[in-house]
Amino acid sequence: MAQRGMPSSAQRVLEEALGMGLTATGDARDTADAVAAEGAYYLEQVTITETPEDDYEYEEIQDDNFSIPEGEEDLAKAIQMAQEQATDTEILERKTVLPSKHAVPEVIEDFLCNFLMKMGMTRTLDCFQSEWYELIQKGVTELRSVGNVPDVYTQIMLLENENKNLKKDLKHYKQAADKAREDLLKIQKERDFHRMHHKRIIQEKNKLINDLKGLKLHYASYEPSLRVLHEKHHTLLKEKMLTSLERDRAVEQDSEFPVDMQLNPNLNVCKENLSPAKFDYKLKNIFRLHELPVSWYDF
Repeated sequence: MAQRGMPSSAQRVLEEALGMGLTATGDARDTADAVAAEGAYYLEQVTITETPEDDYEYEEIQDDNFSIPEGEEDLAKAIQMAQEQATDTEILERKTVLPSKHAVPEVIEDFLCNFLMKMGMTRTLDCFQSEWYELIQKGVTELRSVGNVPDVYTQIMLLENENKNLKKDLKHYKQAADKAREDLLKIQKERDFHRMHHKRIIQEKNKLINDLKGLKLHYASYEPSLRVLHEKHHTLLKEKMLTSLERDRAVEQDSEFPVDMQLNPNLNVCKENLSPAKFDYKLKNIFRLHELPVSWYDF
């Protein structure tokens, strides 16, 4: 239902401009705040008056009332004083509550200007403003009797803006979700790759551990043989050293001549001619041994 004082023709124009019918009314305070937040375009000067506070009487609270006299410091007195203090605080809060703000309805020309600005129809807005104020200057008073815009139209505008913002947020969140999905798939692929790489490394590690155990057992079987060979090596070194010492000792000693058990046939001849006479030497033969002169000889 439209508000009183608004002609049916103006209501029909608004319905055709919006493309939809009337809906249920909402809270006027939330509507006015939302219109102000959306940057509503107002052409009417509005004066906000503050409530006078000079006539308000403030009651002074005495701190002495909360003190407990000496000798009466019991639990019942303390509870009673705390309850009284809470009651006084509640009364003060009720007295200091600010009066609720009065929602100012939007006039029809402001609503149309806001609608045209929202739709981006700047030329239509300029034409409307020029023709509207031209009629006002001519003194057409019937224009002022059109009244204010019903609250339902303002709510429809706010709902459209909210729907538009929600669609933008939905698009943004959808893009973020798609990007997150791609990142998740990429991370899952990297996880699978690293998991396979980790499994392969573990298999290689286990294989190397088994090979190392086999090599340790294989080398452990050589320890007795190595010990025997080491002992033989030391024994051969000792024998070699003893052989070298015996050889050196044998080289340093002179060998004895063998005993001649036979008789020498020339022994008697040598004994007879031990001291031959000098005149018995005669030159019998001459042998040519060299052609050059002899420089030294030894007997």
